[in-house]
Amino acid sequence: MTFTEKEIEKQMKANHCTRDEALEILQWDYEIDHGNTENGALTKEQKALVRKITKADRNPAEKRSVKRERKVNENKKALIEKIASALAETENLSVKTETEISFTYNGKQYTVKLTEHREKKAEK
Repeated sequence: MTFTEKEIEKQMKANHCTRDEALEILQWDYEIDHGNTENGALTKEQKALVRKITKADRNPAEKRSVKRERKVNENKKALIEKIASALAETENLSVKTETEISFTYNGKQYTVKLTEHREKKAEK
């Protein structure tokens, strides 16, 4: 089976492999698709090449972790501030971001956590 240059280049880019390896992959795919192998089983050499290619895909240098800035929910912040001012006379009052208040009342510790619920999806 002959493959086009476009198919070969696509395999090379997708699997970060050489031209020969890309041709082998295309050939395996063709054989598996057309039932020319035993239950689509790969040989030892083919398995080794697949491991090499998948290991190359896991290169941590290529992966970039995106750090996103957390958005402050202004509605929750305003509500937490009102609750905190109402609890001002309690001991050990602490506000954690705009979501949580911890305090001590009559010697016992409490935590109030504010959750904004999402709207329910409309039924189809």
